[in-house]
Amino acid sequence: MTIAKSCFSKNWLTIVTLVSILIGVGIGLSLKNFTRQPWSEREIMYFQFPGELFLRMVNCLILPLIVTSIVSASCNLSNSGSIGINALYYYTVTTTLGIALSLTLVETIRPGEWQNDKNVTFTESMRNFLTTDTLLDLLRNFFPDNLIKACLAQYRTVLKEPENDTTVPISEWVVESEYTDGTNVLGLVSFSLILGLALGKMGSKGKPVLDFFQTLSEASMIIMNWVVMIAPIAVVFLIPGKILSIEDFKVMIARLGIYVMTVFIGLIFHGFVTLPLIYFACTRKSPYKIILKIGPAIVTACGTSSSTATVPTTIQCLDRIGIDQKVSRFVAPIGATINMDGIALYEALGAIFIIQLRGLNFSLARIIAISVTCTISCIGAAGLPNGGYVMLVVVLNSVGVPAEDVMLIIAIDCLVDRFRTAINIIGDALCAGIISHYRKDTVDHVDLQDAASTLLGVKDVEKNTKD
Repeated sequence: MTIAKSCFSKNWLTIVTLVSILIGVGIGLSLKNFTRQPWSEREIMYFQFPGELFLRMVNCLILPLIVTSIVSASCNLSNSGSIGINALYYYTVTTTLGIALSLTLVETIRPGEWQNDKNVTFTESMRNFLTTDTLLDLLRNFFPDNLIKACLAQYRTVLKEPENDTTVPISEWVVESEYTDGTNVLGLVSFSLILGLALGKMGSKGKPVLDFFQTLSEASMIIMNWVVMIAPIAVVFLIPGKILSIEDFKVMIARLGIYVMTVFIGLIFHGFVTLPLIYFACTRKSPYKIILKIGPAIVTACGTSSSTATVPTTIQCLDRIGIDQKVSRFVAPIGATINMDGIALYEALGAIFIIQLRGLNFSLARIIAISVTCTISCIGAAGLPNGGYVMLVVVLNSVGVPAEDVMLIIAIDCLVDRFRTAINIIGDALCAGIISHYRKDTVDHVDLQDAASTLLGVKDVEKNTKD
């Protein structure tokens, strides 16, 4: 009985959310099968209204959460010297590989189009654009000209066809621009990153501003945790609304099942193949010795679904392995903030899955833009329990896709979030192992040089004495 109470107290939010999902599915199927006439769009809107309020609260907190987390993390990076630079290189490489893996899987398996009728035609984008324009817009948004506007809108190039001549190639159309609704995540992240690095370089002078951002980050995390606790209530209203609007519920369940399989294939391959290969290539040592010895940290990650809550256990495991303490005490906390492997892979899969569900055709350039947005937006979300669907809302809003479709995969997120966090912890441990390996080689090399210099000095003294 005591064990059951302890288990419930640690995982009550997940358990309550799962129960709410079952209740929501039951209500949705009952209303769909036993009502005399189909529900109108307005009636569904009324039914989903409490869940809509939940999504609005999540959207409201995303901006302060991202900005404050990145400022705090980047400040620590600027003060960490070579350890921070090496960690940043590692996380950049592993996240890029994770995104590439997720794109390969989702475009190969295509879970959002599973059991589609061959005669179905997909909705094409109504906007004319060139691939070059999309990539240039990505860079323009990364360097916003107005920080306030970046909180509200994104820059986009618009091509206008000449009215009197339809034979003009698209590359010669009139080039204009516009701002579309939606937070410019890339611009805010780039500014926050630079601001954090600058505050770190200022030392004690920048401490008051840094303390402000760290305090605001902690407050945003607390408020977001409060909002996430409302998720079970929102689910009871949002899931029935989605079921009522879905024509074939069995096909949707099949697609979600294929999506879950795709997510787990991606996470398992990344955590137990890609990351170990990187470790072996850098150290020529077996990575599985470290993975086997961080079992308590992995269990804690699965139990709490929060990288931040796992930091103390991760540090203890790394100390037992023999990792340099300077490395472990930097990589574990900073990894809980900026390690993006699991959540970036999951976001990219989820965003493209929902795009496929809606029958949208996105060009390769737009898929790349989504991938970059996934990578950037999830900085700072690794320590947030159930942060996957929270950050997925950001990505969908950035590409103009309605965020309510996130509720289709919220049931999956409850389970995947724990495994995703465990993959992040494996990445942190292997990162610490790589950096510690190179630091040891550097220290040993320096010690040998000192010893050689001392020995040569002694010989010179002896030679001079004899002379």
